[in-house]
Amino acid sequence: MRIAAIADIHGNHAALKAVLDDIAALGLRDVVNLGDCLSGPLEAGQTADLLLLLDPEATATVRGNHDRYLLETPAATMGSWESDAHSQLAPRHLHWLSKLEPTLVYRNEIFLCHATPATDEVYWLERVSPEGHVHLRPQDEIEAFAEGISQPLIL
Repeated sequence: MRIAAIADIHGNHAALKAVLDDIAALGLRDVVNLGDCLSGPLEAGQTADLLLLLDPEATATVRGNHDRYLLETPAATMGSWESDAHSQLAPRHLHWLSKLEPTLVYRNEIFLCHATPATDEVYWLERVSPEGHVHLRPQDEIEAFAEGISQPLIL
C-alpha cells in the first residue's frame, strides 16, 4: 500500500494545495492527516474547505491538540494562534473538527495519532525540559507508548 502522510498544516492553504497537487501527480489516492489542521494566522477557512473536499473513503484525519483547542477553548479566551483561525471558520468547519478522533486505525494496518495514543500533548520521541530544551526520550519510554498497538506501522 502506498499512502501520503501529512501533518501540522496549521491553516497554510497554499502549502496544503501544493502538497495535495504533488500527491495527485504521484498517483496516490490514500492520504492520512495527523492533525493540527487549522490553527494559526493564515487561511484557516480556505484550508478547511480544501480538507473537506478530500475523499472520505481514501482519507483519514486525526485530531491534534490545536484542533482540540479550537473546539474547547472559549473564543473570548483564545490566544492569537487560535483566535485568528477561529474567526475564519464556519459552523461546518467546526462540525468537521468535532467529528475527528484522537486516534484511528487506517486500513487495518496503520495506527494514527497526533502525539501519543494517550494524549495529544506529549511528544512521543522527545521530552521538553522546564527550560524548553528538547531531549530524546529513552528507548524504553518510546516503546512503552506503543504498548497495545498491534498495527505494523505507527504514524
